[in-house]
Amino acid sequence: MKKKFFIPIATFIVVAFFAYGCNNATPAKEATANADSTSASVTNPNLSIASTEYSDLSEKSIQLLAKGDYDAWANMLADDIVYAYPDGDMNTRTKITGKAALLAWWKKSKESGMDTMMVSEFNHTPINSTGQLKAGAPTGIYDIVYFTSKMIIKGKPVSIRMNFSVHFNADKKIDRYYTYYDRSAIINATGKNTLDEGRKK
Repeated sequence: MKKKFFIPIATFIVVAFFAYGCNNATPAKEATANADSTSASVTNPNLSIASTEYSDLSEKSIQLLAKGDYDAWANMLADDIVYAYPDGDMNTRTKITGKAALLAWWKKSKESGMDTMMVSEFNHTPINSTGQLKAGAPTGIYDIVYFTSKMIIKGKPVSIRMNFSVHFNADKKIDRYYTYYDRSAIINATGKNTLDEGRKK
């Protein structure tokens, strides 16, 4: 599947540069100085673009999860993996910690009404965050990935766009999934909030 990698600021600079050049006869030296000035103004000392290898890995992991190939998925995860659901803030959101617990959670989820899941239309932004992050998030390599998830839940079709921030450790194993999406369609299809039930146990 062909991926799309978005670097919004850089794209804007390129488009603006050519648009300006087509409509204004600016001397070469002045144009170069303006380009250098613009480039310098968007430099961010807290992050840089990371290798697309991490986008390949994060997409593969999400595809394996959607297919229910949990053994192959487990091979991509760190033992101390934390999977955070989008149902609260940093202190209240549901978090599944540890590889064994996460695998058990997803196997149970599959058995409780998730008939099928297909994921597609991936957009990736791989970054290396070197600055101090808030809300307890670790620095290092992330792939910020936006994709479509089409599910059949208890016979009902559900389609939503999902945004995941996937963090990698030094061994290129995934140790964090921070997930962001609207869960209301899933709750309506299942007839219950499985995260609330999980917290009560």
